[in-house]
Amino acid sequence: MLLSLMLSITPLQAAPILGSLGRPAQAWFLQQITRSNPAKAQEMHDAPGPRPYTVSTLLDDRGRPLQAGSWLQAGKPVWLRWTIFEPQLGDLLQERILPRLPASLVLYKMKFRLDGFTFDPAQHPWAGRTTYLYLAQEAKLPPNSQQTRMEFISPTAFRSEGADIPLPIPGHIFRSWWQKWNAFAPSPLQIHNFWPEFANACIMISELGGLNTERWSFAEGTHGVATGFTGLAGFHLLPKKQCGEFAPYWDGADRVLQYLSQFAFYCGTGHHTTIGMGQTRLLPPAKQNGRQERDETL
Repeated sequence: MLLSLMLSITPLQAAPILGSLGRPAQAWFLQQITRSNPAKAQEMHDAPGPRPYTVSTLLDDRGRPLQAGSWLQAGKPVWLRWTIFEPQLGDLLQERILPRLPASLVLYKMKFRLDGFTFDPAQHPWAGRTTYLYLAQEAKLPPNSQQTRMEFISPTAFRSEGADIPLPIPGHIFRSWWQKWNAFAPSPLQIHNFWPEFANACIMISELGGLNTERWSFAEGTHGVATGFTGLAGFHLLPKKQCGEFAPYWDGADRVLQYLSQFAFYCGTGHHTTIGMGQTRLLPPAKQNGRQERDETL
């Protein structure tokens, strides 16, 4: 099961937001896992490779990060988002963690009341649940399955030689999703190891909208800032004849393109997704009226 949980929390007093609260939010999330299953918490800490979850900073009703310099208003609810993409952790969340959530929490010296939570996208657009099997085999392909449009709502970046790469480079984006998919999806649904090379050669940018580079300050922790991009990016799969040496592997690549784009909603994009960066979702196709139109959410 892939889960996107939205938690409604209410600040008990007014307070300034001094930066992203992704780190204290992650610490609180991990505390809940430790309370319910210390062995699982230790396993997650020791395991190499991608982490099977994401945690957001504070979000508004539309799922947008609350910016440093703004104020929390006492009694006005805000949101936290957890996503899970490992089946065992998803079971633990639903069976043991959620029934035992505390009534309040403290994030960076600010106290909140926990009002409730939901997986229902009708209650919050960033909530949801699905399965690897549904995404890979049962979800219907859109009419133009060679294209996909993504919204990156919190700063998104990739690490290379100690530096942030704050650009929607297709090869980096689709490698990021592929790594997490293959780390946690059932073995029969694994994607071939040449996918990153295929994506780098055969998937291109088709649309950009509202793209910005944003420097994000963290309110807590030793690494204080990170730089990433936000906005809309569209991608398209090149025609088979333009894929050169990868042409023999082109058939079926559109389905992989689509289900990895849907998986991004749960796994996030790039690095620091466990502390709020890289929050990502699939957008509807652009309206076909002779020009590309930006989604109304941007």
